[in-house]
Amino acid sequence: MCGIFGFIGYKDDYLLKTMGECLSHRGPDDEDYFKKDLVNLGYRRLSIIDVKKSFQPLFNEDKSIVLLFNGEIYNFGELREKLSKHKFITDGDGETIIHWYEEHGPFGFKDLNGMFAFTLYDLKKGKVYLVRDHFGIKPLYYYAQNNQIIYASEIKAILKKIKARPNTKVIRNYLLTRAHDNTDETFFTGIKRIPFGSYLEWDIKTGKHTMNSFWSSPSEASITKEPVNELETINKFRELFLDSVKLRLISEVPVGTALSGGLDSSAVVCTVPNLKTFSAVFPGGVNNEEDYIDEVVAKTGVKAFKVYPKVFEFWQDTEKLISAQDEPMISTGPYAQWKVMEKARAEGIKVIIDGQGVDEMLAGYIPYHFVYFKELLGKKDYLKLIVEIIMARDLIIPLIKSKFKSQFDVGSLFPFTTPNNKVSNNLKSRLRKDLFYDSLPALLRYEDHNSMAFSIESRVPFLDYRLVEFVLSLPSNYIIRNGWNKWIMRQALKDLLPKKIATRRWKVGFSTPEVAWLRQSAEKIREIFQSKTFLSRPYFNHAKIQAAFEDFVSGKNDDSMVFWRIINVELWLRQYFDQTRVKI
Repeated sequence: MCGIFGFIGYKDDYLLKTMGECLSHRGPDDEDYFKKDLVNLGYRRLSIIDVKKSFQPLFNEDKSIVLLFNGEIYNFGELREKLSKHKFITDGDGETIIHWYEEHGPFGFKDLNGMFAFTLYDLKKGKVYLVRDHFGIKPLYYYAQNNQIIYASEIKAILKKIKARPNTKVIRNYLLTRAHDNTDETFFTGIKRIPFGSYLEWDIKTGKHTMNSFWSSPSEASITKEPVNELETINKFRELFLDSVKLRLISEVPVGTALSGGLDSSAVVCTVPNLKTFSAVFPGGVNNEEDYIDEVVAKTGVKAFKVYPKVFEFWQDTEKLISAQDEPMISTGPYAQWKVMEKARAEGIKVIIDGQGVDEMLAGYIPYHFVYFKELLGKKDYLKLIVEIIMARDLIIPLIKSKFKSQFDVGSLFPFTTPNNKVSNNLKSRLRKDLFYDSLPALLRYEDHNSMAFSIESRVPFLDYRLVEFVLSLPSNYIIRNGWNKWIMRQALKDLLPKKIATRRWKVGFSTPEVAWLRQSAEKIREIFQSKTFLSRPYFNHAKIQAAFEDFVSGKNDDSMVFWRIINVELWLRQYFDQTRVKI
């Protein structure tokens, strides 16, 4: 795991060093650079595999190919066996990328099973490749203009050169719809992210670039007919999952697991019960999962660590959290994860395994049931539709009631038109959209930036491209059946999990008691909403926001997330554009 950064088209040794310094948290163990003519590449290393060697930059035999690499290639041993004619000087995974590229070119990147973002410079071809893994687990940002490019693992490094300008279009969409990290655009004008499964190819001679895909998400056409043998299908899921977890345990440093008490993280812990677990709990809160966490701990006998985030700690840490993330967040939920990472690092953990990605792959959120209802209605499968509605009634009725209480005209809080976002009536299409655009990318950014803030590598075994391709090839009733989401996963892993977890219905995950926290912080938030900077922003209908917040405080609505988005934008603007401390 590392931080990578660099620029092409000009020389500036001080800039290169400064970019590296602001990414030191991503790689405190080592740093180095590669400079040739107007190509300037750098990295910071967090040593995980082949700790005593595998220093970067890495080269091929004649040093005509240079690699600076962030991430892990889990199947590097398998690929290495197919590269016997090449000479390896390390035992790490990075060298495999170079030689695999020599044999297969950039489209061979699809065979790399892992999480990665890397810079590969082919001196003979005069090409530099900026590459990002199948799901965009590892971040990579860039700014290109006037035949020059600057890139980095985090936006803050690019801002050492580029003046920050807010991206109004992205801010508006985030405030109105919650959507963010769903395109190549960021909250900063001109700074973009490399899309998932893609590489940017930069031509040294012309200063031009192209964006290319080496892998794309499985399409609707890839969906198979009803599997011939249901048991074989369930066993295949189990086999792929267990192998994915096994691959992600490869490490020369201490490994731990994040445990929220949900089905996903519990599955990981129950598969490898000899690792330390780290959880955030909120005694007395509506989203407290301590009972479920204790159930997993009792079954596995793991050494468990718990943190108890408090609202006053949240406000104390807000500036650091905003700085770590670089861009706004959907809720205060990432703070629970922040505290978990902080504790893990204090206990000496350098690698943590998490259950990210299952909810978007296997319909973990309750609204997915409504999408499935629409799909069955469109297919005129009325009998199955009736069965699904009846079997899921304990989930959908409370959700409908909460919507009636929580909803108010969010659009009235902002001086722009609400976009018309059409909801899919096909479950697999909706899952693909959330996996690759509308939901998971933001969660992966939180995961990466939170873990790396404490120099921890986070690994997500459910996002093995073999497992995702397999699941997305199945009919929808392997994902939702008889009112149960994650159906195939529950069937495949039920003997590993405590019954209380395997039959759990409601999802919470790493979240905070946000409604209570914001109501408890009413005076602090009023100060923000009445501040000169807030009242000067063009993004808000200030009086309506203040009135709606008073309704929230009095309990007339529970939509805490919209108020957090407003707060987050204001504090982010102060920190990155007003160049003042986040005063709260």
